[in-house]
Amino acid sequence: MSYHEPIFAMSLDPALLLDPQGVVTRVNASWQPTFGHSADDLVGKPLLGLLPPQEAEHLGQWLAALPADGGPQDLHTRVRAGNGEYRLLHLRAAREPDSGVICLIARERWVDEGERDHLRGIGHRWDALVHCLSDFVVTSDLEGVVLTINREVPGIPTDQLVGRPESMFTPIAPDERPALRQRFAHVIHTGETLTYETQVLYPDNTYGTFESRLGPIFDGATITGTVLVTRDLTRQRQAEEARRMAEQQIREYTIQLERSNRELERFASVASHDLQEPLRKIQAFSDRLRQKYEELLPEPGRDYVNRMQEAAKRMQDLINDLLMFSRLTTKEQRHAPVNLNKILTAVLSDLEVRVEENEAKIEAEGLPMIEADPMHMRQLFQNLISNAIKFRRPDKAPVVKITAEELPARGRATSVIMRVSDNGIGIDAKYHERIFGIFERLHSRGKYEGTGVGLAVCRKICEQHGGSIRVDSETGEGSTFIVELPLRQERKHQYP
Repeated sequence: MSYHEPIFAMSLDPALLLDPQGVVTRVNASWQPTFGHSADDLVGKPLLGLLPPQEAEHLGQWLAALPADGGPQDLHTRVRAGNGEYRLLHLRAAREPDSGVICLIARERWVDEGERDHLRGIGHRWDALVHCLSDFVVTSDLEGVVLTINREVPGIPTDQLVGRPESMFTPIAPDERPALRQRFAHVIHTGETLTYETQVLYPDNTYGTFESRLGPIFDGATITGTVLVTRDLTRQRQAEEARRMAEQQIREYTIQLERSNRELERFASVASHDLQEPLRKIQAFSDRLRQKYEELLPEPGRDYVNRMQEAAKRMQDLINDLLMFSRLTTKEQRHAPVNLNKILTAVLSDLEVRVEENEAKIEAEGLPMIEADPMHMRQLFQNLISNAIKFRRPDKAPVVKITAEELPARGRATSVIMRVSDNGIGIDAKYHERIFGIFERLHSRGKYEGTGVGLAVCRKICEQHGGSIRVDSETGEGSTFIVELPLRQERKHQYP
């Protein structure tokens, strides 16, 4: 072989020397710039390791069949380059008769210009497709060596994957690698495509969740490798977990709130009832004191008794209003068709004396039929009209106007807006929300009677009917209370 040494060393074509068993013993200078393998990468290793497993067998048979007389033989196959890609090659080899050493020269397989352009076009379209995908697209050989990947995995340089032994499995969390190896073997042996979810372990010891599809790559009827399309679901899973935790917290808070509300309602009811008995004694004994000893009491004493009775009356009113408010929550709603005109007529009859005493004028347009609790609708009108008369201007007789307007949705009326307007003292804008709180008063008891519960009752009634109430008012310009209620109540499904 010494005679051919200069030719081997100077050849522009990549060339190898193999021992009779096919192990690389020499590499010429043209091999590395062409295929990316250094001499250290190849010498001492079987040439079969550079070929796809399904083609390595043919190479072994071809090398074994080389003539002993040194006649050259040709073979078309694929050889893996240093970057992990397989290249189509035309191999020519001959065996040295005396030593059995094989000299092998490699050239890239020649294709005509039309075929080259066609293949180049396919390659460009494929590259454009996989690089536009947000998913990772990875191809491997049958041994689990990554051949191509369309983008860099965070924290894992591409050169640590492409061409590396078993690099298909290394990014996966260690405890999930056995399952992936089983899937990989299943795809290669059956040709099936599998869908699964797995965990990736990054170099910084953080985990990512990926949804993957692993399928075979065919060359004709032969499986030559695998393709993995995988999508990063880490943020989605984190968001789902955060949402699940938030929903769990909301459920727990709701349960706690419902329990707290029940306890408060029970407390309000029990406390109100328990307060009734001592209050009745105060009222009874103060009445006896006044009836039997009023003439014996000096003027200051009679004044004290009067104040005690007034305080007891205010306390009685507060207890009654508190009980009424608590019953709004605890009492089951009894919805039925309600003629609001009849409800208004009944309310005005109850308020007849107050209307006459204040020379009030009530103007009402035709009101609609709605589904509601009749008693609650009566309370709603009574509280709003009573307030309109109570908070009158000293120089003007009260005028209360009640109007209604049905609101259409998708071609049919679904709710009604009622406006109860007056010409009274009005309400400063900063108090528009505050007035609907329980026991909220904007004026002293000496100026206007009441406990401050009426508007809180109105809001509770509206909310329990799926509606709302708000006020539009300015100081000295009167007030308009705007009530919106559905015409029909939602039907609650009963389950056995």
